[in-house]
Amino acid sequence: MIKLNQKSKKLLLLQRNELLTETQKWLRKKFGRFLFTNLLINYFQNKNLEQNTENLFLTEIETFKKYLPHSAKNIMDVGCGLGIINIYLNSIYEKNTTFFLMDKNRIDKKIKYGFSSNYESYNDLSETKNLLLNNAINIEQINLFDVEKTINIEEKIDLVISLKSMGYHYPFELYLKLFNICCDENTLFIFDLSKVYFDHNDLQKYFKKIQIIYQEDSIHPLRRVICSGFKCENI
Repeated sequence: MIKLNQKSKKLLLLQRNELLTETQKWLRKKFGRFLFTNLLINYFQNKNLEQNTENLFLTEIETFKKYLPHSAKNIMDVGCGLGIINIYLNSIYEKNTTFFLMDKNRIDKKIKYGFSSNYESYNDLSETKNLLLNNAINIEQINLFDVEKTINIEEKIDLVISLKSMGYHYPFELYLKLFNICCDENTLFIFDLSKVYFDHNDLQKYFKKIQIIYQEDSIHPLRRVICSGFKCENI
């Protein structure tokens, strides 16, 4: 089972509201997101959070597992959060991969949902590193990047993954310059789309093929896509 310390648990609940208990959801609604984020989330924690987290991410991985490349020497996770999905990818690829994980490295004072070019952050990259090390990923496999600083990646990326982040909370185009440097037509992209991208018009100029592999029709509808044939020359 995945190992989480207390700080990881708090960050995870801010990043993944589907892991909140009904009591936690009631507290957030009753007292507001500011108090919940900065005070109440330190209490009333879910005793089954580690098992629920394991179940959630195993379910996530099953939505795209059969589409993964046979091998992936370099994997990039955009909007990685705590990087939990990479624990399962590490197992699939038998520790024969290097991870390039990127996110903002700060915790904002309030929660904001929806689509924005200036998305909020609830993350600590040092905690991401600790969690991965505590869950069987070796230090030499981990490369962490604060997206608010200059990012230099010379290696070619085989797989780009972004769950409920790029394309869902903020524009895919934010990372086009980076993709142009470290991705090519053989790079496979798996990421989530909000309604903004549902017609695929904006994405078709960047990829030769776009396929919906999973969808959620909830309050915040989602389309998970796999994209190939990256047209880096269009950036």
